[in-house]
Amino acid sequence: MTAKLTAERLRTMTLRRQFPSIASRGQGAVVRTYERLGPVQTQVPRAAHLALASRLPGVTRDTITGAFESYQVVKASNIRGTVHTSTQRQHALLRAVAHRPRQLLLANHLALREVTTEAVMKEIERFATDSWQPRADIVAHMGAWLAARDPVQSREAVRRETLSDSLLWGHPSLIRRPPDQRWETRTDTLHRAADAVFEAARPTATEAMGEVVLTHLNSYGPATRRDIAWWAGVGLTPVDQALKALGEQVVRLLGPDGRTYLDVTEPPRGGTTDPGLRLLPEFDGLFLGYEGPGRTRFVDSAGVTRLWAKVNGLFAPSVLDDGRVVASWKTITKGRRHDIEVTMLPGCARITVDRFAAPVAAVEAALGIAITDVRVRHGIS
Repeated sequence: MTAKLTAERLRTMTLRRQFPSIASRGQGAVVRTYERLGPVQTQVPRAAHLALASRLPGVTRDTITGAFESYQVVKASNIRGTVHTSTQRQHALLRAVAHRPRQLLLANHLALREVTTEAVMKEIERFATDSWQPRADIVAHMGAWLAARDPVQSREAVRRETLSDSLLWGHPSLIRRPPDQRWETRTDTLHRAADAVFEAARPTATEAMGEVVLTHLNSYGPATRRDIAWWAGVGLTPVDQALKALGEQVVRLLGPDGRTYLDVTEPPRGGTTDPGLRLLPEFDGLFLGYEGPGRTRFVDSAGVTRLWAKVNGLFAPSVLDDGRVVASWKTITKGRRHDIEVTMLPGCARITVDRFAAPVAAVEAALGIAITDVRVRHGIS
């Protein structure tokens, strides 16, 4: 184990990975950005676009839409049962890792007796192979399918539990899309088997776990084994097994809090340690790349509390400045008018409006909107 990392060193190492230097702004650049960022949590539709606005400023809505429409980047419900946007290869890894946890949830919530969870998952994929299927149709089909094969408990579970419904249409092997091309505003209500849309790899869970560990560390590292386990939605045992198999590809470092951090032996090159002022999306990786204790890497615990609404699990959009998260922000829409309101976190100096010109322009390009006004206010202590 090498010398102890300082908190500042830990932040700059992560910033270099999360803010890669990518020169172009075409669809290929969108894919490369997601390759560098890793899978991005995006249950709020616009978060996929805002992640790119903050990391690839200047990329346009049309370019992002083109990458989605050609399925170079895809959305799916996988690790932790949450929606992630990723490359095709990353999707293959995430669905493999999410397979076993999803099996356990299905068995529990559908009260299966006569049908195996594997059979349920295969039938979901079969039904959603030939065409894009609305959520309601997937649930209705699976309800009828189960009714013919399993006891009353399963039929009742499908009919009455919202979670059971989401376990069916949110199967990890299905990708999602909105009913039109408004990827930045519409909920992804159509689902289809990934294998029917593009040629997807089928790694085993063990193979995928090793790659997921490396993906996480290349995107969010250095990180603890608990960070990796939380992010991947698995226990510590699969992570430890993967780390053992990876051997010298991973090094151990002593963190500023006394915990052991992991990192890849050869971190990705390029990127910046000083990205300047950026408007980050909901559920940004600077928070959601880590379990609870690790979310204070870029903001103190009081700031996390301000940004995280525990009631609904929403992480507010935030403002990064000088390598720290210093504010939250939101768009206020009235008719065709779009304003941005920034609220400084307690103890953070107010940012002057003129400094938001570049990040606001990036948001405008990525969402295809015009921002009329920007207001910055002090937070309430």
